[in-house]
Amino acid sequence: MLRDAGFKIERAKLAQQPSERITTTLVPEDEIWRFRKGDETGVVNAVRDKGDGLYVVGLDDHVGFLDVLDKEVRFCHASYTHDADVRCEDPLGSVPFESDYHVVGRLFSGPMIDAWLSGTTIETRTK
Repeated sequence: MLRDAGFKIERAKLAQQPSERITTTLVPEDEIWRFRKGDETGVVNAVRDKGDGLYVVGLDDHVGFLDVLDKEVRFCHASYTHDADVRCEDPLGSVPFESDYHVVGRLFSGPMIDAWLSGTTIETRTK
């Protein structure tokens, strides 16, 4: 999705990373929130409180996006239980959203937009 929007990313290398590294590649560290103990409701409420926007969310075994608009939160992700299916659903009813660890960051912050406008590649963080 990001590459199709004109962001220069190392798609294959990024896709091989743990979900936390995907998040830290796209979002500055000081703008990332970590949630532990599988508190999905707490994650949804915290992101809703941050306001409208698109957030990347790294999970134990998956990665997706939280789309927040007018206090409604949708979890958008590539299904790993169906063939080539992308779905947006209520995160609190989504099995893939169930995770002991959630790493969340709002996309399109200053550095990300600067890279997009300048055509600079967003380097994949591997450590």
